[in-house]
Amino acid sequence: MFDLSQLSRRDRTALIVGGIAVLITVVVFGLILPYQGAMSRLDARIAARQKQVREVDALQQEYRVLQRQLAEAQTRLAKSKGFSLFSFIESQTTQVATKENLIYMRPQQTATREGRQEESVEIKLEKLSLDQLVRFLFSVESADAYLQVKNLRVRTRFDDPALLDTTMTISSFGGSA
Repeated sequence: MFDLSQLSRRDRTALIVGGIAVLITVVVFGLILPYQGAMSRLDARIAARQKQVREVDALQQEYRVLQRQLAEAQTRLAKSKGFSLFSFIESQTTQVATKENLIYMRPQQTATREGRQEESVEIKLEKLSLDQLVRFLFSVESADAYLQVKNLRVRTRFDDPALLDTTMTISSFGGSA
């Protein structure tokens, strides 16, 4: 076999230094670098999972908002039973302006949309101030029944640019068809 005592001091030193170098190389390339690679891959996976958790949280919040909006819409649809779109428009017009501002109300063809009865009325209002128009639109938006302004055309008057003429279509959604 191999006897270390036969080697010179210089050869023993070189052999020990070489052995230590091989040992260090094995430790670095066999243990430390694979460990660091595994840790960096795990860190990347952790970051990816944290991003997924944030996305799920955002989707959960959006889902809750949509659930709340759906519940509100269903409540408003339930309140729509027995609701008269014509009388609502007439009463809101008299609250915001005068009956003389309401030029006409034309019923549109009744439609069925997503299983609900949709009643639409085209109305024309003339000589309204911007404030009156905004209050009227707010009253439509905040009505107990489920109403929607489908079409809105606003023009300034030629004789008085401070006043507006508007034509709009308002729809109400009632019970199941």
